[in-house]
Amino acid sequence: MKSICTITKGCYRDFAEQIAQRVGSRSYLNGVFFSDSPKGQHRLEVNLIIYRDPISGLIVDIDAVWWDSYTIIEQEDGEPKLMINDFDFSRLKEELV
Repeated sequence: MKSICTITKGCYRDFAEQIAQRVGSRSYLNGVFFSDSPKGQHRLEVNLIIYRDPISGLIVDIDAVWWDSYTIIEQEDGEPKLMINDFDFSRLKEELV
């Protein structure tokens, strides 16, 4: 049985803050984002379409064209190991919209 790393609310918040800083006023964003935790480093790569209110410019919706997420942990021998995690785009979207 494989273990799955849990993405915490704090990690979603970290990703959302990084995305918000990088997106600016654009309507499309692709990038790689990282969040550290006691279990390791969570990595998120996303391609996003950002929908904005035409008057205020505020983000009203976000769609993921593509995303990939995994957790990197350091093994006892010092080598990195990629682990599956339970990332959920809808939880990230709640932090952004």
